[in-house]
Amino acid sequence: TKSRHMVVTRVFYAVLAVLLLSGGSALKLTRSRFLWKGPAAAAAAAATFAATGSTRAWAAAPNKLIAGDYSDPNHPKGYRKISVQSGGEVVIEGNDNAPSGKAWSIAAQADGDSLLIDFSSKGGPKDLPGKFDGSGIVFPDGNRWPKK
Repeated sequence: TKSRHMVVTRVFYAVLAVLLLSGGSALKLTRSRFLWKGPAAAAAAAATFAATGSTRAWAAAPNKLIAGDYSDPNHPKGYRKISVQSGGEVVIEGNDNAPSGKAWSIAAQADGDSLLIDFSSKGGPKDLPGKFDGSGIVFPDGNRWPKK
């Protein structure tokens, strides 16, 4: 499930943080030193990450210029609006045939200028990559949403 995946991800990043923060000597721990320090340090880091919910520490902050109104040439009567939330989450709202079509809202993940969009609620791909090129979002299939 998604929550289990997030917990595993947080624990992974916590363990990675412990290894990075302890320097190269962390990789040279003897078995007795690891059994004493490794689990305790990993548990402390995991608790910190789990409490804050932050796994974005290693990802670049979303480019705030991504936010705005876009058009989609595949849906000329529709619209796309991308919002970057305060926590770095990205929400895309749209309508494929405005004003008579059904409005939708989907989640995306951003890492700098890169997006990973979940279109599964619309019957599309779960993880469609997109790239902000300064004036629009470019997709692997050649589609491009120009920014208005």
